[in-house]
Amino acid sequence: MTTIETLITRDELPWFTEDEVHWNNFLQTDAGKRLLPKLMEHAPVLFAQGDTNAILIRTGEFRGFQEAVKILLSLTHSPPTPPKQSQSLPPLEDDQAWNDGQTLEK
Repeated sequence: MTTIETLITRDELPWFTEDEVHWNNFLQTDAGKRLLPKLMEHAPVLFAQGDTNAILIRTGEFRGFQEAVKILLSLTHSPPTPPKQSQSLPPLEDDQAWNDGQTLEK
């Protein structure tokens, strides 16, 4: 029998395509559509003026909160795979590859 205590861990867990699908499906439900706005209600409040240290601390808290929300949203899709690196131009010494009618003077 699996309990919630065995599912929550401090270890880093893999995130599979199936997890992305389930998370995306959840965000499409009524509860999912209310989740992020509900979280935003509890975002740290920013100060327009006052003690500089308090403003800087609050700004850092807010940025951390924003990053957490971004991560939640990013978990709905896999990050794009980087494009394959290919050499776009042939070596300068390869006259045949350039096929421009010119040759290197030797």
